[in-house]
Amino acid sequence: MSDELRNSRDTAYDKWRAKPNLNSPPGCLRLGVISDLHLGADGTAGPLGHSELFLQDDVMQQNLDLLVLNGDLTGNGIEGYPLVEELFAKIHPVSYYLSGNTEARTAETLARYHQIAQRPLDSVVVQQGIRLVFLGVAEYGHEIPIAASRIRWLEEQLSDHQRTTIVFHHLPLADTVYNSGDLVTLFPGAYPFNTRVPADDSQAVREVLRRHPEVKLWVSGHTHPDHRAVDRLGNATTHREMGCLHLAVTNLGYRKPTPEGRLIVVEPERILIRTRRFDSHQWVDELSYECPGATTLQ
Repeated sequence: MSDELRNSRDTAYDKWRAKPNLNSPPGCLRLGVISDLHLGADGTAGPLGHSELFLQDDVMQQNLDLLVLNGDLTGNGIEGYPLVEELFAKIHPVSYYLSGNTEARTAETLARYHQIAQRPLDSVVVQQGIRLVFLGVAEYGHEIPIAASRIRWLEEQLSDHQRTTIVFHHLPLADTVYNSGDLVTLFPGAYPFNTRVPADDSQAVREVLRRHPEVKLWVSGHTHPDHRAVDRLGNATTHREMGCLHLAVTNLGYRKPTPEGRLIVVEPERILIRTRRFDSHQWVDELSYECPGATTLQ
């Protein structure tokens, strides 16, 4: 790794490095997040990816208020859904399954997703005074737009009541976290596609976020980063912008998976993000971050 890239990585991590105190008081909201299991896709960790290691981790199976499955649970098509249903029979009983691009591969796969998830494509959940916004993916691809009508819906939800807000969307906004840059233009032929919300739609969402500083986190998957990764543009798995922390979550299945997930703890005076290692059942303390400031936790 070059000195320039190493410095870029260290700067990106240090901006949001958590304070030494990683303990949270009672009554906090605890959200587990995993992403991109790609069940049924026979990658380097097999068709189950690292899901079995995840299922053996007591913290992510018991000590949560909500488990968020941030898209791409199924592999290449409809054939992965029996494994998704098997997973649902074993995981934390309070879970939210968000659609990713593999769920939206065809009309059939998207319909099957809705049957299993029993959720609308986009929805809002208020839990302990904290607003959780879930933006699903409605079409297959790698660089996937968010329709203007859905961006207006997002602003309407944010305007309804001022609450500390976390947005979950399978894709990162452009030019935020790992592999969210315009790789097709900058590195023609070196990478086959962009993995992000397109630049124009990202800008429209940014305008909404600018008007609503209560949005403290934008949580994504899709780009398959190791949580320590830095891409060719110097983008890491965290990015601060207008008071919002953009947070990438690694993939548990298929190509070069990493057996890790994120824990988001909303406290009265900050939001703490921790990284959990499933093969060792330990915290990765150097990958802990925080969003300081009073929250609307009740």
